[in-house]
Amino acid sequence: MILFLIGLTFAEATRAMTAVQIPVFLREIGASVSQVGLFFTLTMIVPLVLGIFGGWISDSIGRLRAILFGSLAGILGYLPFAFAQRWEVTLIGPIILAVATGLIQPSFRAYIADTCPTETRGRVFGLSKSFITAAWIITPPLGGFLAMNYGARTMFLTAVFLYGIAAIIFMFLLRSEEMKTTAPAEKPSLKSLKESFTHIFPIVLAGGLLTWIIISEGIRVFASYLSFNLLPVYLNDIGLINKQGLGLIDGLHGVAWVLAAPIGGWLSDKSSERNSFMLGTAIFLSSFLIFILAEGFEVFALSWIIMGIGGALLDPAVNALIARGAPAHLRGVAYAVVPAIIGLVALPAPWIGGQIWEATNPKIPFLATLLIGSLALIPAWFKLRVPADEGISPAEPTL
Repeated sequence: MILFLIGLTFAEATRAMTAVQIPVFLREIGASVSQVGLFFTLTMIVPLVLGIFGGWISDSIGRLRAILFGSLAGILGYLPFAFAQRWEVTLIGPIILAVATGLIQPSFRAYIADTCPTETRGRVFGLSKSFITAAWIITPPLGGFLAMNYGARTMFLTAVFLYGIAAIIFMFLLRSEEMKTTAPAEKPSLKSLKESFTHIFPIVLAGGLLTWIIISEGIRVFASYLSFNLLPVYLNDIGLINKQGLGLIDGLHGVAWVLAAPIGGWLSDKSSERNSFMLGTAIFLSSFLIFILAEGFEVFALSWIIMGIGGALLDPAVNALIARGAPAHLRGVAYAVVPAIIGLVALPAPWIGGQIWEATNPKIPFLATLLIGSLALIPAWFKLRVPADEGISPAEPTL
């Protein structure tokens, strides 16, 4: 399991190193603020489709094999960024990276849900996320250092190298008899695809737990995407923080997440997933208020630290709730379909945020995130009350 998490950490390191730098890089190669928003809206489309198929593949061929294929795709995903001369060309990169994300994310979550009992599942999600998010401590400052001193293209090539290390680790684990997965290994077929979708969509749309997860999280994610990808642009253009400073702020965000994730998992198990979700949402949104009022590096950094704490409390709760609401044999698909529907709801948000920025005031998209995101607390309070035995399959392992 440790080696498994190390491999995931290397894969996560590529996203951690580049995420805060990509909006600035797009501006450098000619994109306007509204085009940056359009870029992130367009790059959300492909993951919505590929993510669903990635969950089905994970259920069909096994978690680890799906993660290996995803890491191989990740190696190719950063090459368009490294060599693009126009921002439109960089759109190829997210399409390839969507394959990596679509395979890795549902497989990672389903693997934990498959192997952990309900009463400790939140803590395991929290600890695992804390382990993986350690990448957000080291690699954002590294990305800022590389982008500032050697150019963003060197940073993207470094991401290719890190994904290569992850692929080697997963290839080794796949060959090892000691690494066992709970998902059946079989050849994917149209029949199994149809059966998976036939079974999961009625569960998702039936008005039960998964439905209300989508509604609550959909509101929050839509609100977040209005301004989240504009945060680095605001820091660079208005806050006058350079690339290395952006990396340092993102690294502090990672430190906060790593330290708070075990607490989020414990709260999810000992109190309830709903309480952890609501507290995490409130803390996450409060960071945008601090960001709006910030004027110096220290206060901007504080807002990102608080954002990391909020995200760390949210993540174990959402993952544990999905595990409760989905049958064990459909967890891979559930961990793909639920985020895909949420992503569909949030699809126009980055573009809308960019338009709001240019039509009004740069602070307005962040205010909109705070106000709209607060509405997520209403369905969460009334509908995320989970009975102890809801969503538990008789076949679920008890360790």
